[in-house]
Amino acid sequence: MGSLKRLTTLWLNDNDLDGNIPSSIRGLESLQMLYLENNHLEGPIPDEICNLTSLGNLLLPQNSLSGSILNCIGNLSSLQEFIVSWNNLTSIVPVSLWSLQGLIFLDLSHNSFIGGLPLEIGKMRAMNGIDLSQNQLTGTIPSSIQGLESLASLNLSGNSFEGSLPPSIGGLKGLEFLDLSYNELLGAIPKSIEELRFLQNLNLSFNRLSGEIPNGGSFGNFSALSFIGNEALWKCNI
Repeated sequence: MGSLKRLTTLWLNDNDLDGNIPSSIRGLESLQMLYLENNHLEGPIPDEICNLTSLGNLLLPQNSLSGSILNCIGNLSSLQEFIVSWNNLTSIVPVSLWSLQGLIFLDLSHNSFIGGLPLEIGKMRAMNGIDLSQNQLTGTIPSSIQGLESLASLNLSGNSFEGSLPPSIGGLKGLEFLDLSYNELLGAIPKSIEELRFLQNLNLSFNRLSGEIPNGGSFGNFSALSFIGNEALWKCNI
């Protein structure tokens, strides 16, 4: 494999590949797209992937990969799409990942990542979609999240995020999908979310939110299912 120095795309989705991703992958120095979705690959993501500096799309979901995301992931400055969902990955998401300002789509869902969201997340201005659902993430949602000015979809459900929702979330003017369900969020729903005029799907269910549900903006389009499981929330019907 390592001798294919001019190869730009490697697409091996939906096979029965098993074992580890070979270290010889480092020889694919022109590789721009790596698709290994839905196989039986296991073991860690090899360090050698960080040598593929032309890589724009790295998709490894639905395998049995373990270990952590490499700190050297920040070397992949051309990376636009990074998907490692439905694996057995653990540990803290490295800060270097949040430095990839050209990243457009990030999916780390259905793993066992821990830790919180750093302030640096707000620097990812090209980001269109983030899915961190079904992990073990903690801490608060940083106010710097408003820096994600291109974001259309944000899914943080099924974690242990706590604290209040930052009003700055209303700065995500292009947001269409927001799922923060099944966390430990508390306090009021910021009225700034009324300003998200493109918001089509909202799920704040099963948190510890309280106070009145806003009624402006897109809130008139959301059913009670968007807020169920927050016993101290109430809606004014006047």
